[in-house]
Amino acid sequence: MDRCPLCRSRSFEILYRSNVRTEGGRTSAYECTSFALGVHPDIFRCRSCSFVFNEPESGPLDHLEEYACVEDPQYLGEKRSRHLTYGRELDRIEALCSGRDLLDIGCYAGFFLEQARSRGWQVEGVEPSKWAADHATSMLGVDVFHGPIESYATERRFDVVTLWDVLEHLSDPVAVLGSIHRLLRPNGLLVFVTHNLDAPIARFLRGRYPFFMEMHTVHLNNRTRDLLLANTGFTLEERRVHRRAIRVGYLLSRLQRFGDAPARWAIRASRFLKMENRILWIGFMGLETIFARKLEAS
Repeated sequence: MDRCPLCRSRSFEILYRSNVRTEGGRTSAYECTSFALGVHPDIFRCRSCSFVFNEPESGPLDHLEEYACVEDPQYLGEKRSRHLTYGRELDRIEALCSGRDLLDIGCYAGFFLEQARSRGWQVEGVEPSKWAADHATSMLGVDVFHGPIESYATERRFDVVTLWDVLEHLSDPVAVLGSIHRLLRPNGLLVFVTHNLDAPIARFLRGRYPFFMEMHTVHLNNRTRDLLLANTGFTLEERRVHRRAIRVGYLLSRLQRFGDAPARWAIRASRFLKMENRILWIGFMGLETIFARKLEAS
């Protein structure tokens, strides 16, 4: 990138140096269940607006190709916990929106679409991974466009557009949110989950923050989030800590990244105590759910 994705300034500085030790273009680093936490290329900060961003080691076009090739069967094994998480988010969406037409961008295997459909929503999805899009359409029977959001075209308009753990993957968030603004009906609702660099854990860990990853290109704080929303025709309506239902066994497997031997011992202990399938509700690592309302031109 030669410009800030938010304000288009050419003046930016390296905030944290790359710690990638292997060549870019590793498809496994782009899976939802990737273990490549905290492994990132150079991370930049714009001198004009303080927006924090990076570019994947392989470049933006190869970045899209990696997503298209992703296969992530481990993700399918956590369907129960993901349904619980999405159900909680839908409760709040339904409290803020009376409409029932929904588009999920980056819908992956379609679990959120399935959950919303079961509650009476008319749903559609967009997903770059062929494997994930095929699962959503063939196994769950939901309508999913396979490809990047930039290639998605429809005359349909929606009451809600969601991006679950997607915004941080976008090379051009201004363009994508601008497209979403056009897809929403008047007073429509934009909902997304992403990490917040103003969270205490992010401030403490700095360059070791786990959500600095090769596949994450956008990193918001409170100021740049609000600026991004304002620049694309939205106003912040509500933000809250994103709480996620996580199976104990899955959580422990993720912790192997930070210490293989202790995590293996903990996994064995959870199996012995028959706790590996217990569900925990965790709000962690600075993840937030953002609810933003579409503004109409004055």
